[in-house]
Amino acid sequence: MKSLELKEGFLEEETLLGDNIYLPEGTRWSYTNEQKNEVIFELPKEYIFLLKNVESGEYILSNKGGGYSCSCTGGGNCQVFSFENLGFGCLQNTCVDSCIGSMNSAKEPNLQIVGVLNANNDMLDANISQKKASLSSDGIEGFFKVDEVKNEIKRTYDFLYENIEKPDFESGIYNPDQYLYAKVLLYGFEIGVIIPNDAGLLKLLPNLNTYSFADVKSSSFCNCNDESQEKCNLKKTEISNYTTYYCND
Repeated sequence: MKSLELKEGFLEEETLLGDNIYLPEGTRWSYTNEQKNEVIFELPKEYIFLLKNVESGEYILSNKGGGYSCSCTGGGNCQVFSFENLGFGCLQNTCVDSCIGSMNSAKEPNLQIVGVLNANNDMLDANISQKKASLSSDGIEGFFKVDEVKNEIKRTYDFLYENIEKPDFESGIYNPDQYLYAKVLLYGFEIGVIIPNDAGLLKLLPNLNTYSFADVKSSSFCNCNDESQEKCNLKKTEISNYTTYYCND
């Protein structure tokens, strides 16, 4: 999108869309009209959008529906453009007032992009070095409301505690001799689960990153992706009587 003459193309590098959301290299973009006030995106096959229905509040996973549009509050027309190092935004063009950019498209205006996820990582994975997700603050909260995410977390916990006594997830107080905190990835988003401190289980998962509860409580345990924010807070969410942890502002 470095040339205003182009109507479509592929992103040559990871590009900021807004609110800590990045489109990966290889994303296909195309203008939808002659005014060039809207583009739609097609992600590489290993990625998927996290979308929010702004009317119903529902969060869904989809490889379609992602776009960026610019509207003018007065007369005239704004134009979508990608600025080097700044990501997507709006050019004034013929607009006589203000331009407003939004992470959705006219084709599906109710669906707002709140994240880009790793589509290949649809099961909890101990390999936390693979391709990571990028999520807005709204997307982080909405991530745990997606059916596919909730079902996978429940499936994993059911397996872990099929024959082992579960800790008291409700209290959040865990016996450091019996349980550990483990970092895993799901759709490229890093989450924490409480696992049994069982030698047999840990032998089956040699690449699992485990931590003591003292480490988890340390102030440096969570680090934001945003370099301007040195630390995040450890938060938790309840899913099917289990507790999952994540780092957020």
